[in-house]
Amino acid sequence: MEYKLMQPPFVMKEYSEMSKNEAKEHFNWFKRQIPSRLEQLGAFSQIHLDYSDRSLIAIWEWYLSNVQIQNKSASELEEEYSETEEWLKGYIYDKKLDTKSQAFTLDIAIYLGEVVKSNHSGLDWGVVFKPKSYVSVNRPVIVGFRNKDMDVIRIVSNKMYAILKEQRNPNALFDIYHIWEGYI
Repeated sequence: MEYKLMQPPFVMKEYSEMSKNEAKEHFNWFKRQIPSRLEQLGAFSQIHLDYSDRSLIAIWEWYLSNVQIQNKSASELEEEYSETEEWLKGYIYDKKLDTKSQAFTLDIAIYLGEVVKSNHSGLDWGVVFKPKSYVSVNRPVIVGFRNKDMDVIRIVSNKMYAILKEQRNPNALFDIYHIWEGYI
């Protein structure tokens, strides 16, 4: 079974470079994709996605056992080093996830967002347009928390980087879910 990638029908820009209208267009497209992304994730993983906090353990354990890590090529590393400020070069990894594993990462992030919003009234997907300096500007986030927005894609991507550093916590998403409950 092939795992289909999430491909927008328009040219993707960096979120910080999107206009308000471009961010709205992306957000509306993103929200329409959620049902099919989760349907595919459930069918491919054969994990029952029941929107419970415990299901986050099952899907993350599946992810940990199915994620594929590759070495970056010399040219990829060279390009990254040449484009990166000196003080950030220590954060460049010599490994990366294959494309399918990156798709799993995005879809699991979407699932985390759906679990959070499904279990707590007042939370929903949203997009924040300003300030432009906001780290999650123009990105799909879960809104409705006290003084915070939950950027589930960034959060799960950070957990992906932990895997590249050989840190594998099967309870990572479950723990994140319960930490964020404290911000409601």
